[in-house]
Amino acid sequence: MGYKASKVLGAGRQSYSIVFRHPVRKDSSGKAGLRVRRGLGTTDENEAQRLVEQMNEILSDKTLWDLSARQFALLKYDVKIVDAFYDTLEPRNTDYFSLREAALPLPGAEQGYAKVLLVGTTGAGKTTLLRQLIGTDPKKERFPSTSPNKTTVSDIEVICSQGYFETIVTFFELREIRLHLEDCVMAAVLAKINGLDNDIVTMRLLEHSEQRFRFFYVLGDPTIDLDDEDEVDEDEDQDLFKGRVTKEENAKFQLVIKGFLSQVNELALVSEKVKNQLVKEFNLNPDSLGAEDKTAFEEIMDEELRQKREFHRLVDDMLDEMTERFKLLKEGHLEFDGEQWPIRWSFRTNDRSEFIQNVRSLSSNYAPHFGKLLTPLVQGIRVKGPFIPTGYTVVPRLVLIDGQGIGHTVTSASSLPSQTSKKFETSDAILLVDSSKQPMQAASQAVLKELASSGHISKLRICFTHLDELKGDNLPTRKSRVNHVSASLNQVVTRIRETLGNEVAVNLDLMLPERSYYMGCLDQNVEEKDKNTLEQLKNLVAALETSIFVEKVSDAIPYYDEANLIIAVQNATRRFHDIWKGRFGRISISNEPVQHWARLKAISRRLALNYDNLEYDNLRPIPELKDRLMDHIRMYLNQPVRWVPGNTADEEKKEAVDRIAREIHSKLINLATERLWAERQTPWNEAFNLAGRGSTVERIKHMESIFEIAAPIPGEAATLSSHEYLTILRQVVKDAINLKGGRMLH
Repeated sequence: MGYKASKVLGAGRQSYSIVFRHPVRKDSSGKAGLRVRRGLGTTDENEAQRLVEQMNEILSDKTLWDLSARQFALLKYDVKIVDAFYDTLEPRNTDYFSLREAALPLPGAEQGYAKVLLVGTTGAGKTTLLRQLIGTDPKKERFPSTSPNKTTVSDIEVICSQGYFETIVTFFELREIRLHLEDCVMAAVLAKINGLDNDIVTMRLLEHSEQRFRFFYVLGDPTIDLDDEDEVDEDEDQDLFKGRVTKEENAKFQLVIKGFLSQVNELALVSEKVKNQLVKEFNLNPDSLGAEDKTAFEEIMDEELRQKREFHRLVDDMLDEMTERFKLLKEGHLEFDGEQWPIRWSFRTNDRSEFIQNVRSLSSNYAPHFGKLLTPLVQGIRVKGPFIPTGYTVVPRLVLIDGQGIGHTVTSASSLPSQTSKKFETSDAILLVDSSKQPMQAASQAVLKELASSGHISKLRICFTHLDELKGDNLPTRKSRVNHVSASLNQVVTRIRETLGNEVAVNLDLMLPERSYYMGCLDQNVEEKDKNTLEQLKNLVAALETSIFVEKVSDAIPYYDEANLIIAVQNATRRFHDIWKGRFGRISISNEPVQHWARLKAISRRLALNYDNLEYDNLRPIPELKDRLMDHIRMYLNQPVRWVPGNTADEEKKEAVDRIAREIHSKLINLATERLWAERQTPWNEAFNLAGRGSTVERIKHMESIFEIAAPIPGEAATLSSHEYLTILRQVVKDAINLKGGRMLH
């Protein structure tokens, strides 16, 4: 196809932008022709046209379509045009952590600081506990924000330190925001086509289905009636009301959203035309289609709509409106990337109130501010300052790291997100936050199991929240409630022992009660409401301050037989495939539910286009392979052929095996990523690009093929890939054993 650029003026814009399809980069459907829109920085129509003509010259000359031609192009064309074309060719996977680290480094053990990772299910009270640990007032300061739903959608890192209040904030790159906005537009159009209520259409447009990207925080919430608000709580900080959306501002936001909805209506009409074309082309009757044909029809409709100019115009207009909100950051320093999209914001002050007020616009979920918040666009927030825990009088040497809730996984096969597991390696303490109101859920159990198998269990602390809400005729006292929760924890230890072996759980049932804390009323002033919780908080902070991890070294030497490792790898890999057999609708003992075609397409899309950490909801093939391998390798490590000396104590044996397990765990994350994704990007693109009748069945076959080549079951077939897979894993385990004081027998 021929590629042509054009100039456009966005809604309400005076400066021109250039729009073109990139001949090399792939779009959200996985096909060449990524739509690129870049500001030209000029209001002069003739100048804009001159730049467009330069771009058309590049688009017409295939010899310039390679990154190596960039320097030659700079000699001939305007730098704006060269950047617009070649920036997208640069391999880019933003390292957000390094962006923050370069501006505001995290202190570590060398400076006497303990790094604490908070993990827990959505709604367990993880962020509410963090408020108490840094001493922010739940009503007057509201930092970080809390909610029963998914609130923490960005990484929050708090450095407790004397001196100024400082922050560095990183934003999701434009590409990732665009991909999620495209999903929202598609969902809104489908809702309109299906005759759903206008309120539903609006929320589909403004909130992503995964609830991580609530764009109405940025653009405004049409369901809010400013004339029907609750009375102001006199205990709340008056600074909260300084940034409130006024009636005039709200009216403006609603007008803009109304314009977006008009564009959705136009797209619905376009979709009807597309539908009629497809009906005519394939001689179909949509009302009489079978399940398979209906699926194929929906996929083709989805793909066709995503190619329409009207579709991308709406996405562009929404992005333009969001970009305008960054102008609300009056303080601090905002940095931009080559696409003029913000990448980092920094701010420093010695005024706590001023600091909290500025940071809230990037982290809040306060409804009266909807339309002026940047929260959904924020990937990570790092703050530093003299934060003092509730009940404390001095600033502790702590780094507190709070990320997204790990969700409510519904099956025991589900794994933790890769980003959570990776943080185990660099944390001194891992604080699991779980609600007392119910037995420990599968997600929290998954945390305990992975910590046990990976050798990080000694870093564990557990905080049980909502103890004040645990009710029952048999639970009249605090002690009875604590005993009730503790009994539930013992059941989890029993399951870990059954799954990973008794050796892993040595002294675990004795250790966990000593490292468990029971708290209530965390959303209130605990100094006034709950003296027991206050005491537990003090004990927790004291324990965390002294939790700097130092690997123990001993003279105990485990000796291993390599033959037993082959059996471990075989069993682990078979379990991984069985999980996905269940999801594909094959015969399986995993009890995994069969996945809808749209979910399988969603995970293939993320692996093809490289976003959302290569995961979709609880479909996480990379950590799932890593976890199955780690579980079975851990059981192998628990049973060496012999110990030297022969009278090594059980606790010393466990510490020796934990050292080896930690080393293997750190390598398996990267190995699984390489095998399942980095070396399989072309097959993932092929799986995602499938469309039409039978595409779901073909996509499953493609995914099965990817898994079979990336992780072949050793012994089932003597193939080159199975030999390579086993050889790599044997080397990883052997190297770890030798490095950490063990021996491998030949």
